[in-house]
Amino acid sequence: MANISRTAAVAFALSSFVIGVSARSLTTVATAGRKLKPVKLHMYDHCPYCIRVELYLLRNSIPYTRHLYNYGSGAPPSKKGYDSHGGPKVLMGSKVLPVLETSSGLMLGESLEIVNWLTHSYPITRPVGCAADPGGYKEWRGGGFGTVKSKLVRPRITNLTHLKDWSDPRDVEYARHKYSLMGFDYAAALSGTASLVSSMNVHLSDLAAVLEEGEGGGITVQKGGFSMDDICLLPDLRSLTVVEGIVWPKKVRRYLEEGCRGVELYDDYKS
Repeated sequence: MANISRTAAVAFALSSFVIGVSARSLTTVATAGRKLKPVKLHMYDHCPYCIRVELYLLRNSIPYTRHLYNYGSGAPPSKKGYDSHGGPKVLMGSKVLPVLETSSGLMLGESLEIVNWLTHSYPITRPVGCAADPGGYKEWRGGGFGTVKSKLVRPRITNLTHLKDWSDPRDVEYARHKYSLMGFDYAAALSGTASLVSSMNVHLSDLAAVLEEGEGGGITVQKGGFSMDDICLLPDLRSLTVVEGIVWPKKVRRYLEEGCRGVELYDDYKS
């Protein structure tokens, strides 16, 4: 993945962006006079579930290193994958990410379980409320946003070959084969781009009316402040930055940029 420099902020204790097995290296962070032990986040850059964990780490200034993987690695050749015993499989025996590796070598899977472990294992400098699915947001979320998002993002996200995820052509082949078997029609999704973009713009306009703005100017799903609802929504919105023609309401765009501070958006690669 390309080198990206980021400025350290009080809210997000970031260090230099480096290339190796991983991307970002955060080695020491002091919280309340105490140095925290760094963790390793094994992930795909394009994976919303992986980004959920990363946003939580950033929000609470928990030091971590990013370890990125090729998307096709670890899948069997019969499924268009390669290195069937490698990739994420070496971590917990299955081709599933994210995986959090603790300083003691403990491996944890499932994004929300990882967040729960972090909540009980590290000082929480910026609390994240429980998911509540407030009425207006719940109705919006169930209104077709996810289906439209998938049809727009899937045909485009694999174009981002600067990411480790898609750096081998076999990674793209594996993804297309996988989702085609699940019934996803790439040709239909691309041919329907105009209609899908129009529909998504309506969804985002409706989202702007649902998002709450607190007294301090922060934008969140819940009135009470930042919560797991935001942790789950922001990665999905980030994925949409790969799509040309999306009209971002100012409120939604500010919510995205502030909520994903420290994580690369895809605006420079949209199609």
